[in-house]
Amino acid sequence: MGDSLRPVQAKSVLVVPFTEELIPDETTALLAPGQQDIDENGDPENGSSSNDEVSAKKAPSSRSIFVTLQLLLIGVFISQADATLVLATYGTIASEFNDLQNGSWLISSYMLAMCTAQPLYGKLSDIFGRKNMLQVSYGLFALGSLLCGFGQSILQLVMARSIQGLGGAGMVCLVSIIITDLVPLREVATYRSYVNIIQTMGRSSGGAIGGFLAQAIGWRWALSVQSPLTLIAMGLMTVGLTIDNKQKSSHEGSDAPQPSLTQSLRRVDFAGALFMSVSVLSLLLIFDVGGEKVPWNSPLILILLGTSLAAGVLFFLTEKRWAAEPIFPLHLLSNRNVLTPYFISTLQNATQCVLVFVIPLYFQITQNSSTGEAGAFLIPTVAGNAIGGLLTGRAIKNTGRYRLATILAPVSSCFCFVLLLFFWSGKTPIWQSLLVFFGGFGTGIAHSAIFVAIAAGVDEEHMAIASSGLYLSTSVGAVTGISAGSAVMQAVLRPTLEKSLFGVVPNVQEMVEKALSDIKYVQKLEGLAHELVVGAYLQSFRGMFILCIFLSFLCFLAGFFFRKSVYVDDIFDIDS
Repeated sequence: MGDSLRPVQAKSVLVVPFTEELIPDETTALLAPGQQDIDENGDPENGSSSNDEVSAKKAPSSRSIFVTLQLLLIGVFISQADATLVLATYGTIASEFNDLQNGSWLISSYMLAMCTAQPLYGKLSDIFGRKNMLQVSYGLFALGSLLCGFGQSILQLVMARSIQGLGGAGMVCLVSIIITDLVPLREVATYRSYVNIIQTMGRSSGGAIGGFLAQAIGWRWALSVQSPLTLIAMGLMTVGLTIDNKQKSSHEGSDAPQPSLTQSLRRVDFAGALFMSVSVLSLLLIFDVGGEKVPWNSPLILILLGTSLAAGVLFFLTEKRWAAEPIFPLHLLSNRNVLTPYFISTLQNATQCVLVFVIPLYFQITQNSSTGEAGAFLIPTVAGNAIGGLLTGRAIKNTGRYRLATILAPVSSCFCFVLLLFFWSGKTPIWQSLLVFFGGFGTGIAHSAIFVAIAAGVDEEHMAIASSGLYLSTSVGAVTGISAGSAVMQAVLRPTLEKSLFGVVPNVQEMVEKALSDIKYVQKLEGLAHELVVGAYLQSFRGMFILCIFLSFLCFLAGFFFRKSVYVDDIFDIDS
């Protein structure tokens, strides 16, 4: 393992003059990876430098890029399918240990571990190399999967799932970083859309695969079988992946000897990584447990909040004063072309997760759909996501512009929620179930565009770090979106149920508790009681739609905060 982590020196990238004329009032011009937008002051914070010398190597062919992408997407599919595989089986797993109330930690632990590790992979891949860190992430995921199969308690399974999450984070975010290493910036969105499709396919099929395997061979085998599959994918990646490992250090020239593992480890900002991880984990735990597992006024919430703030302050001081090579340079957060995509990603993913949460529940409550039938109503969202990403990738490749896409994405999502607010009233014909297409379409647009925005907004040295931060913002959006949506739903649903059922049924509180906790109970209700309970749920859904409209509006406004492009005399693009 020690030799495999030995980093190598960075290779240069071919760039030639880009011949198209720039329109001064357009959005930021797209530059190929490694290129820099030179403003009049040579501001490196905005990805510019007046002194950088551009070196060259032959750009990889489209065929070699496609082969590389195929190898990487195997891991993306496995890691994304795992999340919903456990979602479909966690009830069965927890019931076997007579600990159903803690079963949701099997899902939360994976997600929280992913969020914690994602911002670290960028800098670590700069130090040790993309391929080496991919091997580490595959190894962690395989180890976690194997340990899941041998777990003898919920606690052991949660620990194993956390190890899986640490690996799954790298299996996904490093792929996008590698894409920016290999392809011209104009084509990044197109290739990112392929990643988005595979992620969506993995999440969509994981539940069905998990349910089938759990019934056919048991949940232990369903989880542990991912270990050999991951190792096979790791072997294919190790043999077939020919990407150059990156090694970046301001203290080492291009002719410097290859650093040893010890020298590379000294470059790692362990203190910054620790404080950032603790701050992020504590903050996400607040949203994960607040309101559901513990009340919002619980002392635990205050402890987590204090821990997050304290760790955040220590992280800031470490990165600002002491870290020689910060794990996440703070100046990136003062760059509008970095901070704006983070904000858009968080809000857009929050609305998408609320939508995915609402759709199955809506049809189960209003039309007594089974779990499988309700899940099928997610297909238009999945299709919209894929189509939006592909079309945006093609548009950015042809025009070289991404800002309009970041504005259209929340418009499409907002349009979706406005339609749902007016049309989803309980009796929903097939054509109205297709309205969720626009929500997925908006998210697909955003995922493709904001990654290009990040790539265009920073220099090559910080590309991997900024990209890993983008994945963190996406995960934060998912956690906070579900938490906020659930909070709105509970805030509307419980008082509406109590008010509606008062004087109609003899034991109001008992029926309210059952209606809140058991979908099958709601489906079995008849007559006026059923009508009133469904009506209360519809009111709570409308509250969630209004929340998403508000978030989409904020996301729309954020699209106007990208830094206006400065006219540049020399623009480079690999495929010119």
